[in-house]
Amino acid sequence: MKSILLGISLVFIGAANLTLAQSFEFNVEREHTLRNRTGKLIITSDQIEYQTERKGESRVWAYNELQNIKILSPVRIELHSYEDQKPMLGMDRIYKFKLLDAEITPELSALLLAKLPRPLATSVLPEKGGEAIFSIPVKHLHRFGGCLGMLKIFTDRIVYEAQEETTDSRYWRYRDVQSFSQSERFRFEIFSFEEGIGGSKAYNFQLREDLPAGAYDYIWQRVYPSKLPLTGKILSKP
Repeated sequence: MKSILLGISLVFIGAANLTLAQSFEFNVEREHTLRNRTGKLIITSDQIEYQTERKGESRVWAYNELQNIKILSPVRIELHSYEDQKPMLGMDRIYKFKLLDAEITPELSALLLAKLPRPLATSVLPEKGGEAIFSIPVKHLHRFGGCLGMLKIFTDRIVYEAQEETTDSRYWRYRDVQSFSQSERFRFEIFSFEEGIGGSKAYNFQLREDLPAGAYDYIWQRVYPSKLPLTGKILSKP
């Protein structure tokens, strides 16, 4: 009995420590048009706070007060707010930060994925278990050129792991994928609910080999679950 109680106590202590651990504090430089400012960026399970000695520039955001968060690299993060910029004809204000003495970790990416109600664009991939159902070698096409990597299909997510340009890696929960298509045999596109042209952002991939049999239908089932026929049959790609 004592051993059982001890085990339960350890579980609660571990949970409490995990909760306490969900707090990240960084010394940052905030990008300004004329002169950058320094301060602290504090990210917890409840909110994100920017502290600075500059009067009137500190901010606190609940997660539903942010349109989007972009982790561009281990040392660069952008917070897209709903705050209007009157001098910029009402454009939403974007807060751009550079971490000065630390890096964004997979644990922080995981926290933001869990807390942010809208899509997270992150190049720092959270560490999640499970084997990929499909792994496809691809080239991610940029406006000019591109980079090589692997497109991995999991039960709950799609991941692009860049081979060398790791800041190009991306992570999508299926609910964050607006649509996808295979317009050509060796072309695959993912349209995310991130802010972009027409309300979504396109990620275009050149397949370096044929899409594995069943991969298209597997993704379809998870991106469009409500569009499955009542018979339960999987729609096949033409």
